[in-house]
Amino acid sequence: MSKIQLSAIQEEIASFDCGALLVTASAGSGKTRVLTERIKRLVNKTKRKILAITFTNKASEEIKVRLNEDTDIQDRLFVGTFHSFCSSVLEKHGSAIGFAQLPQVFSETDDRLKIVEAAIILTPTLKVRYENMLQKERDKFKYDALEVISKIKREVILEEELDEKVDDPSVVLVYRNYNDIMSRFNAIDFDDLLYLTYKLFTNYPNIAALYRRNFEYICIDEAQDLNKAQYMLLRALTGDEQNNVMLVGDSKQAIYGFTGSSSLWMTKYFVEDYKPKVINLSMNYRSAKSVIEYANKVIPGAAETNNIVNNGICEIHEFETVEAEAEWVYNKFSDLINSKLITDIEHPISLENIAILARNRYILLSIEELLKKNQIRYYYKSTVRGLIFESNAGKVLNLAMQVKINPKDRLHVSQLTSILKVKDKIALADIHEACPEGLNKIVLELVLKLKEDGSNFKALVTKLQESLKSFYSTDDTSDELNLANYDFAEILKHWLNYAKSTPEKSIASFRNAMALGQTSQEVKNEGVVLSTVHTMKGQESEIVFLMGMDDLTFPDYRAVQKGGSEYEQEKNNLYVAITRAMRHLYITYPTKRSMPWGDVKIRKKSRLLPEID
Repeated sequence: MSKIQLSAIQEEIASFDCGALLVTASAGSGKTRVLTERIKRLVNKTKRKILAITFTNKASEEIKVRLNEDTDIQDRLFVGTFHSFCSSVLEKHGSAIGFAQLPQVFSETDDRLKIVEAAIILTPTLKVRYENMLQKERDKFKYDALEVISKIKREVILEEELDEKVDDPSVVLVYRNYNDIMSRFNAIDFDDLLYLTYKLFTNYPNIAALYRRNFEYICIDEAQDLNKAQYMLLRALTGDEQNNVMLVGDSKQAIYGFTGSSSLWMTKYFVEDYKPKVINLSMNYRSAKSVIEYANKVIPGAAETNNIVNNGICEIHEFETVEAEAEWVYNKFSDLINSKLITDIEHPISLENIAILARNRYILLSIEELLKKNQIRYYYKSTVRGLIFESNAGKVLNLAMQVKINPKDRLHVSQLTSILKVKDKIALADIHEACPEGLNKIVLELVLKLKEDGSNFKALVTKLQESLKSFYSTDDTSDELNLANYDFAEILKHWLNYAKSTPEKSIASFRNAMALGQTSQEVKNEGVVLSTVHTMKGQESEIVFLMGMDDLTFPDYRAVQKGGSEYEQEKNNLYVAITRAMRHLYITYPTKRSMPWGDVKIRKKSRLLPEID
C-alpha cells in the first residue's frame, strides 16, 4: 500500500519517538489518521507491545482495520476501549481480588435499576420512604441512586473512604447493598471494570509493573472524554516509570459529560503529571462547507464552519418507489466512479470512498439487491455489540432465550413480563400460558421448543418467519412486523455463522457468542460500505448516500409516537448521518413504500429534513 501523505505538522506527530505527547486536534483535522500512522511506525520500531485506547468499540474496529491494511500486528498491539482492556486484565488476574473467573457484566441500565431498587428496600432508613412514593417519584429516586453509585466508582472512592467522603449514611448503605446483591448474582457493572482494575493495580503493584513492561507505548484517542477513574487507572498503570503516553483530543468535542468526564484530565492534569510536548492540529481537511451548513440547520450551531477548505455538495432527491430510489443511487455512484473530475475531490473515486446509510438496515435491502445483481463489491459495517433487535417481537425472542438458559435470571424475567404485560409469572412456560394470543405468544412457544443443542433452531425460526403473514394488516402494525421480519432473518444468519464455526453447539454458548459480537459474518472491508447511522457513528466517507428519508422511517415511527427525548435523539441521529459525508451528501426518499406482504404505504419527506438553500 502506498505511504499515507501527511502534512508537515501531521508528520511531526507520526514520527514522534519517546516521551509524553498531547495532540489537541479539532474536528476534521485528521487525528485518527495521524494516530494510526504513529502506531504503525511504533510497531515497526519496538519489539514490545503497544496499548491503544479508544472510547467506542467502533473507533477501535476502525483503527484495527486501518492498521491491518498494512501489516499483521495483532500479537503486539491491544486496541480497545478502557472497558475491554480492563475486562482482559480482570480475566487474567481477577483471582487476586477474589474472582475465580470474570463475572457477568450487567451493562443495561434497566438491569442495574432493578438491583438499585432491591438495595433501597434493604436499607431500613429508606424503605418506608420509598414505598410511600408515587411511581414517578420512585423512578427518579432509583435513577438518582444509580447515579450516586456510579459517581462513587467514577470518583474512585474506595471502601475505606466511604464514611469520610459520603455525607449521607443511607447512601453508603444503598451502595454496599447494591454491591452485595451484584456479588450474589456473580455480576459486576461497567463502572466496576474500571474501579476493580484500578484496585488491582494499586493493591498489587507487581501486576501493574507486568503490564508496564509489556506495553512500551500507550496511546489514548478522544482524551477530552476522560473521567477520573480512567485517568487514575492510567496513572496506576504507568506509575512514575512509564512516560511514553500520547493523548489525542479536542476539548470542544467532549460528549460524555454525563459519565463524569472532563477535558481538564487532558488539558490540565496530564500536562502537570507527564509534562508532554503539545502539538495543535486545527485545519479541517475532512468536512465540506455545504454539508456542515446543512447539518447546522438540523441542530443550529452544532458545528463550526471556520477553517473548512472544501465546499462540497449537498442535495435532496425524491422518488416514487423504493426501487427507483435505489436505481438512482446506483447510477449516481457509478457515474462518480467513472468521472475523471469530481467537485472538491482531488483523486479518482473508488468503491471504498462510498457509503450508503439508512436508519434501519432493512432500508438498505433494495440497494443491496442491485449491488448483487451487478456484481459490485460491498460490505456491511458491523457492530461489535452483536445483534441489536429493533422490533418488540425480536426483543421478546432475545429475553425469552436468556430466561430459558438461566431460569434464575429474575432481571430478564421482569423485563420479559413487562413487555408482555404478564403479571406474577416467573417460569417461562407460565409466562407463555398467560401471554395473550398473538405474535409474542408464538415467539415464546418457539423458545420453549428449542432444544439445548439448538438442532431445531433453524427450522423453528423459519416457521416463525412464515407465520408473520397471518398477523399482517393495513394498520400501524405493518411497521412493527416489517422490523420483526428483519430481526428474525438476522438472528437466523447469526445462528448459521455460529453453527459453522462451533463443533459443540448450545443455545447458551450461542447467546454469549452473539452478545460478544462473535457471530457476525467475517467480511473483507472491500467495496461500497452499507451501514446504519448508529453503526457508522465515528466513521466518515467522502461520498455518502442517505437513503430512506421518508417520514416515520426517519424519524422512527416509535420516536414520533413517544415524542420527548426519543424524538430529540432522532434529530441527533440525523445530524450524525449528515456529518458522515466528507465531500458529497445525497439524501433520498420514496413517496411509496411497499410492506413485505404487498400493501403500499404513501410516504412524504421526513419532517426532520430542512430545505436546502
